[in-house]
Amino acid sequence: MKKYLPLGIIFIILVAILSLVWLSFFKSSGRTATLEVKPGDGTMSIAKVLKTKKVIFSPFIFYSYVHARHLILQPGIYDLGSRLNLIQIVQKIASGDSSEVAVTIPEGYRLTQIDALLKEKNLIESGDLIKIASSDEGKLFPDTYRFKKDATAEDIRKTMLDNFTKQTENLHDGNVDREVLIIASIVEREAKFDDDRARIAGVYFSRLDIGMRLQADPTIQYAKGSWLPITLSDYQNVSSPYNTYLHDGLPPTPICNPGIKSVQAALSPVKDGSLYFVSDSAGKAIFAKTLPEHNSNVRNLRK
Repeated sequence: MKKYLPLGIIFIILVAILSLVWLSFFKSSGRTATLEVKPGDGTMSIAKVLKTKKVIFSPFIFYSYVHARHLILQPGIYDLGSRLNLIQIVQKIASGDSSEVAVTIPEGYRLTQIDALLKEKNLIESGDLIKIASSDEGKLFPDTYRFKKDATAEDIRKTMLDNFTKQTENLHDGNVDREVLIIASIVEREAKFDDDRARIAGVYFSRLDIGMRLQADPTIQYAKGSWLPITLSDYQNVSSPYNTYLHDGLPPTPICNPGIKSVQAALSPVKDGSLYFVSDSAGKAIFAKTLPEHNSNVRNLRK
């Protein structure tokens, strides 16, 4: 009996290993789950999430299988059915067969940039959103969205507009008027630090109060169709109603889609007498109440 004992132990170990392999590769967990794979997520981190969701039995076997097959797991949002085993789950993620596409719209993006981003994600054809949302600049709320792969441009537009309404319904009784939204869009392109937003908004509202031109560089950039730095000649040579160096009052529309902090700043501007500001190398705004003071600030930054 003793000579057969080691064989019995080996047999038990082999059965255990084969059972684990069978459970891991071929048996489904019986659970449904939604998995979001973000760009840069590692295979083991994905495996651990799947284990937490109880749709695989072994993160190590998942990791080993992916690397043995030299597969690359694709970003996306995946609906994992209850009948999928490990091999089928890997195939689904490696093929990019996602049910939804996650899209992050950054604060300060303009309509044309959003359209290009959606095209990049293969959700729309180039220009589809521009055709139907040209009057919505400023209200295409920047956020992270999960769109169905078969979503239309109109579906996407409605989702973003509904989100704007939801995010602003508790601000000023939900009444974010045209003037506030335009100023918020300029603040979004100007401010690099949150504590500058309300004061920058205050500068522009104060200029409007005294009939002074806004002279906001981002409005010229919007007219040119690019956020690249403008040149000195642009101040006079960009012929557009958006050029606030040439035209009084507000530009015709918002110049981008601002985040909630810029909207809040435009609703509660800090008017401390400042009519000018310039940003240092880090993007921090330096404010001035008079033109000589402002010119001095500019000279000091150039030293």
